Amino acid sequence: MIRFLLLPASVLALATFPSCHRTAAPATSPAEQPLVVEAAPVATSTDAIPVEVSGVLSRRNEAALSFKTGGIIARLNVRAGDHVRAGQELAALRLDEIDAAVAQARTGVDKARRDFARLEALQADRVTTLENLQDARSALEFAEAGLRSAEFNRSRSLITAPADGQVLRRQAEPEELAAPGRPILTFAAEGDGWIVRAGVPEGEVVRLHLGDQAALWPEGGTEIPAVVTQIAGIADPATRTIEVELRPTGTLPEGLRSGFILNTRIVPPPVPARQSVPLAALVEGRGLQASVFLLAADGRSVTRHTVEIEALHGATAYLHGALPAGSRVVTTGAEFLTDGRAVQLP
Repeated sequence: MIRFLLLPASVLALATFPSCHRTAAPATSPAEQPLVVEAAPVATSTDAIPVEVSGVLSRRNEAALSFKTGGIIARLNVRAGDHVRAGQELAALRLDEIDAAVAQARTGVDKARRDFARLEALQADRVTTLENLQDARSALEFAEAGLRSAEFNRSRSLITAPADGQVLRRQAEPEELAAPGRPILTFAAEGDGWIVRAGVPEGEVVRLHLGDQAALWPEGGTEIPAVVTQIAGIADPATRTIEVELRPTGTLPEGLRSGFILNTRIVPPPVPARQSVPLAALVEGRGLQASVFLLAADGRSVTRHTVEIEALHGATAYLHGALPAGSRVVTTGAEFLTDGRAVQLP
């Protein structure tokens, strides 16, 4: 069975014939309505962009103390954290073998002296040759050099504090066999102050100079003024960074220790003036280029401009080139704009 759908006559009339009443004007398209935006003036700045890296705090004079010769450690008189005075004995080797070497060297010197004296008397009587006397003199000098070496090694079998300072680390224990040059204690002199060593990338270090002002601060702590005192002449082959040394010029807070990581901010000298805009003004960035929208003088429209970025720092973008003097850039709503778009300020 076929069914027919019956529509009301009023609906059929609206669908079939044009209305005889005056139609209302269409609503304004949203694209044509002024868009509410915020703007900021284009600034000019000579401030250099700071170099921000992490650094390691240490005493200016830190050394790994060791024995010149090998041997059994007889005693270690200090532990990590102890404060010591210059010349204080810190560690010593057992001297049995070393004293035997000194005694052997002294015996050799005594014999060489006797041989030289005997040949000197014989040569005076023309009994021996001048060459034999010269050989005896050389043997005596050789023996005396051996004695000086043995005595020096004995003196370096005792570790003493090179200055007033603090023992940072103890790396051995009594009765251990210490090889020559093995670090036994790590020592820091107190009189030379503190430094921070920071690795700065190659591209940033070229902007730094000796005497540049800086700031240091531990995580969550307050800033400590500092100054650049040393810039290394070679890059680390592994990290491609250059070591920069900073000296704090303010008082370090209590509790800091050698080896602590500190944040560092180094401020290079001022640079030639260049323009800057808020980072929020940049749209459609590609590489070192982006776009900004400049507000017209009457504040009712915008013009799109392409800019070249020199650097970004914080909430600021520094630009190459120049925007028109007195320009204002859109900072809020820029992502919704097109060239020539009507706008209004709040």
